[in-house]
Amino acid sequence: MSTLTDAHIEELDTEGFFILPDFISGEKLAKMQAAQRRVLPTWEKIQSEPPQDQSGSSMLACFPHEEMELYQATMHEPSIDFARKWLKTDKLHMRVGCLIARYPGHKAGGTGSDASNLHIDNGNNSLLPMSETLREFGQVGFWVHLEDVEEDQAPLRLIPKKHGQDMTKNVPLVCKAGTLCVFTNYSWHSATAYTRAEGQRFTFGYSFGRADHVWEGFKHYTHLGKGSPVFGQFIGSLSAAEREFWRFPPAGHPYYSEQTLPLLEEQYPGWNSDEYRAAMA
Repeated sequence: MSTLTDAHIEELDTEGFFILPDFISGEKLAKMQAAQRRVLPTWEKIQSEPPQDQSGSSMLACFPHEEMELYQATMHEPSIDFARKWLKTDKLHMRVGCLIARYPGHKAGGTGSDASNLHIDNGNNSLLPMSETLREFGQVGFWVHLEDVEEDQAPLRLIPKKHGQDMTKNVPLVCKAGTLCVFTNYSWHSATAYTRAEGQRFTFGYSFGRADHVWEGFKHYTHLGKGSPVFGQFIGSLSAAEREFWRFPPAGHPYYSEQTLPLLEEQYPGWNSDEYRAAMA
């Protein structure tokens, strides 16, 4: 299994993205593949009535998706350490987790080396235009392909920084299952068409931003406080420090009291209040 290193920090800085094969493998990969297929249907299940979400035949699902394996995957410690270094802070917030499917008929982005749909994700991820000198005014995303992606399955195209927006220099993300691609909301990329007659291209992604950057975020999850059982169990399983990634106040915050802690224990099964009570002392 491949690991994230400081060399990848430099590669992301100079290239705008990097691709890491064999990031997830074995039993973990198999479990995540099964979870993804419970969230997003295969082409075989929906071919008689293709989706028309976004542009063309595709589908996007964000939290909540009620799959514990996928929530837990977002708390990958090497990813968190990498994001801390990239964003130059120890205080991070999880931005969002999404799953994307591309099916036969998806046309966004065209094929070959055209410039259609070339974009960065900053426009729908931040209120602020791109900073060319301060990378921390952005977000770092971890996109995992849990299944193989071939050239005719709408692979993402990414352009190394040195080539600007020259689509003739794009790198198509054709890869094996378990491959990770790390890029930012300042990385130039484009979708491609799904030209195969069957199958699908699945992607699972999560991203981090600075906790003090309240002007950023693609979608949020504060609406999941109630009514999302698996998300509630996931939050209940975390430590006080881990919950800070999910926008919960830190231990020692005045919100936590003998009035609110029992309510949190009830709302989030497994919530242990010992850390919070110790910080109140």
